[in-house]
Order: sequence, then C-alpha cells, then structure tokens
Amino acid sequence: MFEGLDSAWLENLAQGAVLQNFLGGELVWPTGDTAKHFILVESGLVAIRKLSLEGNSVLVSLFGPGDSLCIAPALQGMEYPGDAVVISETATLLLVPAAPVVAAMASNAALSQALNRVLVQHSNILRQKIDIVSAGPVPRRLAALMLNLVERFGVSDNRDHAFVPIALTRERLGQLINARTETVIRTMSKWQKAGWFTTSTEGFHIDRLEILRRIIHGRPPRTGR
Repeated sequence: MFEGLDSAWLENLAQGAVLQNFLGGELVWPTGDTAKHFILVESGLVAIRKLSLEGNSVLVSLFGPGDSLCIAPALQGMEYPGDAVVISETATLLLVPAAPVVAAMASNAALSQALNRVLVQHSNILRQKIDIVSAGPVPRRLAALMLNLVERFGVSDNRDHAFVPIALTRERLGQLINARTETVIRTMSKWQKAGWFTTSTEGFHIDRLEILRRIIHGRPPRTGR
C-alpha cells in the first residue's frame, strides 16, 4: 500500500501505527463505526460480513496476507457498511491512522497513485466475489472460490497441483459462496472421495486443478489419470 514512498514520511507514519492480534470470530470493527484507520493484513483472514434481508450472515469479501481493508471509508471518514470479522484461527493486522495519510494526499502524487492502485484492487476483489456467487450451482461456485484462493494465496508447482494455506470451516465456505453448509459438505465429500482434493488443519490440497476448471465450465470432471 505504501511501497515506494519517502522513507522519512513512512517512519513518521509508522509511529502512530499499531500491530494488533485477533482471535477467530473476533470483530475488527462493527457495522456503523467510523473508519479512522487503514488496516493491512499481516497474517490470517478477515471477511466483511453483512446480514441478508432474511437475516442470514453473508460474507461479501475476503482479505488475506498482503491485502488492505477499508480504504474508501477511511479516506472519507465514513461509517463501515458491514462487520469485519476474523475467520481464521488468528489474525495479525496493522492499523495505520488515516488522518495523516489523507492530509498528505493533496501534495504527494506518489501516495495518491498508491491509494488508487489499492482501490482498483478492492474493486477487483468485489468483482471476483460477484463472479463466484453467480457461477451457477454450488459445485461451480465452490470450484470458482477455490481457484480464486489458489490465485490469491496459494502455492502452486506450475503444473496441476496447489496448496492453499488457509483453513476454513464448511460453514465459512458456505457463507462465502451463499450456499447451505450441508450442500458444501456433500460437494467436498465427493471431491475428497475422488482422491484429488483433500483438507487438513493447514488448508486445502488440490491435486487436479484442471478438474476445478472443468467444473466451473460445466463439464463433467475426468477423474482418471
């Protein structure tokens, strides 16, 4: 977020920054609070949560290591439109005061460009979430989410294998793709029985990325080697 900016200015900004640890399920901020900080994810996962008209909890976006949160609300001093909740076991976040950043934007072109880049990244994350929840039946939505996690946070061998070092419950996965937990459990059980998808306490292991792509495009997965 602040890459390439003047080191002296960054040192001054860092004096007001706070590194804070959170536990799973803990709120980083509640809906309606006024945004006063930019928040950078050092480790863990944070989701923005809103209630649907039916009263169900929906995760509308997901942020992980290297991502920044609440840029637009902090720039404008607005209220948060949803809860930010930690969905990993723990998370470490860097809270950077927004006021000195906003004050410096008028005279610091490099800072304005950096913030614009982050805002574009946020737009891309929201667009990807829309693509995921509109992908079709639950298997397609779940496959789209997994490929998104691979691209953003995964480790791949550039062949057909990947590891996503993110542990998410079936309930959380259902909230991310707007699906019932039971349906997610059934879908993932089929994938695991097929032998190309496994879960562990560390995350998700995918041995056939090609199968996820076939599912997204509505083609029956070829499980044979």
